[in-house]
Amino acid sequence: MFLDERSATLLKLLQHSSIPSMSAIEDQTGLTRRQIQYSLNKVNDWLQSNHYKPVQYKRDTGYFLPDAIKEEINIQLTKRSYVFSEKDRQQIFYLLILLSLEPLSLYHFQSVAGVSRNTVLTDLQRLKKMAKQMDLTIQYSKQAGYIITGNSRIKRFVIEQLIHEVLSGSNSQLIIECIWTGFEEHIDAIHSELERIEQQLGTTFTDNRLNELAYLFFSTNQLIGKGEELEEDSSWLPFIDTQEYALIEQMVGAAAFYSEWSHTEKLYATLHVISMNRIKDGSPLEEDQVFYEILQQVIEEFERLTFVHLHEKDQLCEQLYVHFKPAFYRIKYGIPHVNPMSERIRKIYPELHHLTIKSLKVLEEKLGLCIPEAEVAYFTIYFGGWLQRQGTRLDDRKKAIVVCPHGTGVSNILNYTLRELFPTILFLDVLSVRDTADYPLPYDLVFSSVYMRTNETLFIVPPILEDRDKQRLSKQVMQELYGYAVPEADVAGMMKIISKYATIHDAKQLEKELQVSLQTQKSATHTYTVKEAEKPVLAELLNEQTLQLEPVIATWQEAIEVAARPLVELGTIEDRYVTAMIESIEENGPYVVITPLVAIPHARPEEGVRSLSMSLLKLDQAVDFSPDKPVRLIIILAAADSDSHLRALIQLTNLLNEPENIQQMLGATNKNQLLEIIHNYSKEETE
Repeated sequence: MFLDERSATLLKLLQHSSIPSMSAIEDQTGLTRRQIQYSLNKVNDWLQSNHYKPVQYKRDTGYFLPDAIKEEINIQLTKRSYVFSEKDRQQIFYLLILLSLEPLSLYHFQSVAGVSRNTVLTDLQRLKKMAKQMDLTIQYSKQAGYIITGNSRIKRFVIEQLIHEVLSGSNSQLIIECIWTGFEEHIDAIHSELERIEQQLGTTFTDNRLNELAYLFFSTNQLIGKGEELEEDSSWLPFIDTQEYALIEQMVGAAAFYSEWSHTEKLYATLHVISMNRIKDGSPLEEDQVFYEILQQVIEEFERLTFVHLHEKDQLCEQLYVHFKPAFYRIKYGIPHVNPMSERIRKIYPELHHLTIKSLKVLEEKLGLCIPEAEVAYFTIYFGGWLQRQGTRLDDRKKAIVVCPHGTGVSNILNYTLRELFPTILFLDVLSVRDTADYPLPYDLVFSSVYMRTNETLFIVPPILEDRDKQRLSKQVMQELYGYAVPEADVAGMMKIISKYATIHDAKQLEKELQVSLQTQKSATHTYTVKEAEKPVLAELLNEQTLQLEPVIATWQEAIEVAARPLVELGTIEDRYVTAMIESIEENGPYVVITPLVAIPHARPEEGVRSLSMSLLKLDQAVDFSPDKPVRLIIILAAADSDSHLRALIQLTNLLNEPENIQQMLGATNKNQLLEIIHNYSKEETE
């Protein structure tokens, strides 16, 4: 009686613990209910043929094996009672061809896998195609048997991947027997050497990676014995001076290593030790402080995107650092690493994974790296664990997207304002109308500056929210989500009470600040301030060079061209950016008219922005952007990214929120008068 791969996997799962339900088995194995039932029948047949009781089921326990037989089952799962799957045979044949010192024939593969000659030939044909995709060639000759030719670095990459797959598989021990029988003492000795390196470095490697490295270093020893040495790589040379290299030199001198290692091979091993996942880390490197500071910025960005205050951030940063330090070297030097949980994490925590990707943009920009999916998944786990630890959940919050004809510029300040206004809503992305059609994540709410068709709850909002807009929107959202709206605060009543006991010097300003304060308290339990470093204030962008006053211009298209002219001359935007702004309005309508008489034209950064900049054109006579939208103030916004312009844009929003400020600007007769108003709002934000 033989077990196939599925049945053996299911039996091993039940060997270690009970499984509460059929759906839990589906989740753990990835099999369908029908496949599971078939495998359970095979497991029961196998158990009964070996004089064991079959798998049992109880409502309060689930599926389980009787305790008395759990330990005995290990004895039964040997090569004689297991049918290797196609994937198993592929791994075995690939590793044998790569590592074996003796010539390999079809008989060797038949003997080790227990299958027919035709099956081996079919497997080898598939393997040849797989190898060809990696620019490797599998050949056969009577003298040398089956060999593999190609780049030595690619061969190492394939071996690393195969070792990871084998050791993390459910039937790893059986495959190990096929490849490394007779070398157990050597591999155990290398394992002990790696534990000694741990102690010397003051680090603790994860068990899985330590085990993988023991097999990898023995495999490297086998390759060197075959004459399969790596070519020198000058980018590795700086690691000769590290403590890790000195310890590797000692290690390869041990009896377990029968081959002579070159300094390139020692550097190869050094890089793997430096890039190993670890539980703690006490080994200093030059980059340590840089890593730590950037990871702090990643945490800040995650807080900003999720509107969550993370507790004990220093401890979290330390954990991220311990993970990222070796990950950095894996990424930089192309050392392969597979995270078996990646797909599962994306599936179970899509929003958290998505926001983690966005948070890691800081890391990618600072270090000039592209973070691979396997590493993103690890960061997702860390952030998810930290949120769970402090009792915070993202998956029970309403998810929202912000939609604007262009996803940058004014839409980013709208996104920022909405996050501040509704901290309990998880804002996922700022999108264009077209982008929403293919957006992969589920969402509940849409905040859009233009009407659009959607099956989700839609809120139409102006691109820049004034206080009255915020109050109205808060009521709408509260009514939609919770069935009630928070009643308006009685500011007038409060003013009367204050006037009874205090002298009010500026009643209008006090009333305004009370209104804003109470609105903020209603809409948020806490706020998170965006880090303002390297974000210019409004007065740095709207200055003597970028302001213009003109009496009249015939068309809105010409008005945009004139308004943008200082930026073209300064070289901060290209001519095509001006064209893109005009085409956007022609396609989507005058959405850039954000308040009466004021327009803020903008387009995407990739459509011709060289650096962050703004310009302002004031007209004595309005130009019509549409029959009902006359404009006298045109403010060109050229955002180089989604973040650096926010400080200035917040100040501009505050300025335009006051109708009297707009009137003063319209009444200005020279640049100095305009600059005075702009400077007042640049100062106000920074004081």
